Amino acid sequence: MTRDALDRAAVQAFLFAQHGAELGDGTIEVRRLQGGLCSEVALVTARLRGGAGRRDVALVAKLVQGATAREAAVYRRLSRSVARRFSPELLGAQRLGRGRWLLYLERIEPAHPWPWTDSAHTARVLDRLARFHAEAAPRAALPAWDYEAENVAAARGTLALAERLPRGAVPALPRTLPALRRVVAALPAMRRQLLAFQPLGSAVIHGDVHPGNVMIRRRSGVAEPVLLDWARARVGSPLEDVSSWLQALGTWEPEARRRHDTLLAGYLAARGLSPVLTRTLRDAYWFAAASNALAGALGYHLSIAGAGAGAGAGAGDAAEPGASPDARAAAARNAADWLRVIRRADACWR
Repeated sequence: MTRDALDRAAVQAFLFAQHGAELGDGTIEVRRLQGGLCSEVALVTARLRGGAGRRDVALVAKLVQGATAREAAVYRRLSRSVARRFSPELLGAQRLGRGRWLLYLERIEPAHPWPWTDSAHTARVLDRLARFHAEAAPRAALPAWDYEAENVAAARGTLALAERLPRGAVPALPRTLPALRRVVAALPAMRRQLLAFQPLGSAVIHGDVHPGNVMIRRRSGVAEPVLLDWARARVGSPLEDVSSWLQALGTWEPEARRRHDTLLAGYLAARGLSPVLTRTLRDAYWFAAASNALAGALGYHLSIAGAGAGAGAGAGDAAEPGASPDARAAAARNAADWLRVIRRADACWR
């Protein structure tokens, strides 16, 4: 992590303020955690000494800056609302400079490193999302973000990248290009229809629900999903969270893909709505999924699939220049999944 994130004096001061105790000699450790494409995350462990004797504490330190600095404000504002029941507890935040924050978060002990082979856990995440969407105030004072403009700009960038990729980089791409052009052109109107879709309407959403941002912990003997990384929280369609979860998980778990409609109906039932998947509901779902694809997921996989394949300047901006053949093949498969979403959205719109 960066020098600021490794500032043990700052961490020590925070621990003292939080626990009213001092650190024992040489008992603080800061260990970088995997993940966090846009932020740096570390596990902080320390042994405290005080009137109650020695005790060990552990927390997560997360450095957010630039675009991800928005997460500091999201945590501070939502931690006073229902979101605190769905996310790690915000223990504190230190401002390191303009647009740079060090967040101290509750450490979540995962009950299982990969719980998603059990479809019951997949359904529990949807139940959790249903509660959050229903309970969070729809006009919560979230940090300002013109997501609609950013989504359109990202969609146009994805289309530009797709049009200059070599034909063989992603076999599913050439036949999907006409649909991709139509969906990008229709995206603002699609999103207006999506956000007006009733009875779901709009709500505060997490904005980035995928297996890397969800953990299952066990509390009082009950398995409980916890949502991580709230930098993209905003007011949007609940179906953006639902489709993000089901589409991303379906890439890794065939059972989630097979049970797609059952899981979607379960979310509706958890919201107290009819579980019947009507044509208008399916249309709105695929508009939400296409929005997610064009917000960055599709472009990310296309850039990796095209890395080293003569994709042209800028095509590999989000990828490692030396992406291995295996990495490119996996990215091509993932891109094909998102291109399937684009074709479904195009069919619904037409």
